[in-house]
Amino acid sequence: MIRERDPYPYAPVCFFVLTLFLFGMVLMPRVASATEENTENIPRPVISQPEQPTDLVGAACVIRYGKKMIMVSEVISQKLSIPGGYIDNRDTASLTAQREAKEETGLDVDVVQLLQYRDRAAIFACVAKQPILVADRSDSYQRHKVASWQAQHFGSEIKNVYLMSPLTLAEGEYRYPGDMIYLYQWMQATPESEVVFFSDIRSQANGLHQAELPVIQKFQAWGKALPDTARVMFDSLMWLFNLPGEYWFVFLLIVVVASLLGPGAMLQLVAAAIVTILLSTWLKNVLHSPRPFYLIPDLQNGEAYGYGFPSGHTLLATVIWGMLWLKFCVGKSWHHGKVGLLTLSILVLGQATARVWYGVHFISDTLAAMLIGVLLLVSFSRLITPETIRGKSIWLGITVLTGVAAGLTQLPQHTYLFAISLGVFLSLDALPKRSLNLSVIRHFCVAICLLLGAGGIAYFSAVLANACSVSPIILSLRAAGAFLLALWVVAGSSIMLRLLAEPESKP
Repeated sequence: MIRERDPYPYAPVCFFVLTLFLFGMVLMPRVASATEENTENIPRPVISQPEQPTDLVGAACVIRYGKKMIMVSEVISQKLSIPGGYIDNRDTASLTAQREAKEETGLDVDVVQLLQYRDRAAIFACVAKQPILVADRSDSYQRHKVASWQAQHFGSEIKNVYLMSPLTLAEGEYRYPGDMIYLYQWMQATPESEVVFFSDIRSQANGLHQAELPVIQKFQAWGKALPDTARVMFDSLMWLFNLPGEYWFVFLLIVVVASLLGPGAMLQLVAAAIVTILLSTWLKNVLHSPRPFYLIPDLQNGEAYGYGFPSGHTLLATVIWGMLWLKFCVGKSWHHGKVGLLTLSILVLGQATARVWYGVHFISDTLAAMLIGVLLLVSFSRLITPETIRGKSIWLGITVLTGVAAGLTQLPQHTYLFAISLGVFLSLDALPKRSLNLSVIRHFCVAICLLLGAGGIAYFSAVLANACSVSPIILSLRAAGAFLLALWVVAGSSIMLRLLAEPESKP
């Protein structure tokens, strides 16, 4: 076969330069604040230290109520810490603690006193200026969530804000393990803030959400009133419908498509998933719409964090099932297409219903997600075709798009999407140049090898990230893991398929 000349002969060189620039945009703002999270987290005794250290770079706030304190769950480290951050050139340590508490928890606080200099960070006792809104429903760890979705860093840097006892922390759960023995002392030395426990703050929602909340309550009440056997079956059905929106399920589906249908179909699915996740996370970050259980804690039947509009699960399910429908049903017989469309509708509506049942999305979140998903599918059917998806031009565009988004939004999810896109782009030369024939056993072997390799990459990147406490390094390690996963799935599957393929028959 005569191969067409590459219309972009200098694309790799230009792309390398562009990659360096984008990585600088993504990581430099975080590297600038890395010094706040020093590598030696051994605290000093809680003693009076009137002189401020000259190398002080960070400050944090301790906020107490009873025998509990405010802690934040971080997106990047996936661990707990007290509110705090980097001291810039314009602020003092106390002003930094006050600012970080506001940005991470949404609480306006007064800094009362210095508790300790912890190496290069100052720990302050802080008191909230207004009563802290806390959900009256606690989770299985006896932690109460603070109403914090209006905080500046909520969803991007902070998953949840808790009122909790430091004594309930599990091993390895706190970001700075050496500080755990001092948390209770800091809490005892901090004046108490006022707290108001709530069970319903729907008045803070807009009119549409207020109208939807009674419908969600009635739906959940109906499901919980089912007989035990029917309730178990209903819960299982909701769990199954919810799977296509989970990232791990999408990854498994990509591996199956790569091993059975080949790299071309896999790349179509990967490109669609990347653009869909990029769009949904960007919209969430812009619109800042709360989830139902933020307003009425009793509605929560499932785990979720960040903002609610649009429903990322429903949007991703619409696109994933829609791409498979386009692959297997469009262009077939009328009956084939009709059955496929009916199946697609049931799966997507089931996904939307599950998100409402779990109390993590409003009905309007899911309806909007389905509409956006249909529009994306129309675009993907024209842009992400079997002919274009193997070319470097489309992947160069996706990589630039995710890189610019990561640099502008500073969202960790966008950094990971950029790493995945870059990994795919650099793997394109490994794609097989012809159709390959494999037996069922060999297809199965490819899938097993891909899963084992992916599991190893995910495990070691997680271990390395969990062993570190510096946010930019953690982000880089997780991004490197995403990059290697993309390399492995695309290049690894291509190489294995070529090695295990039946020899090409000669005419």
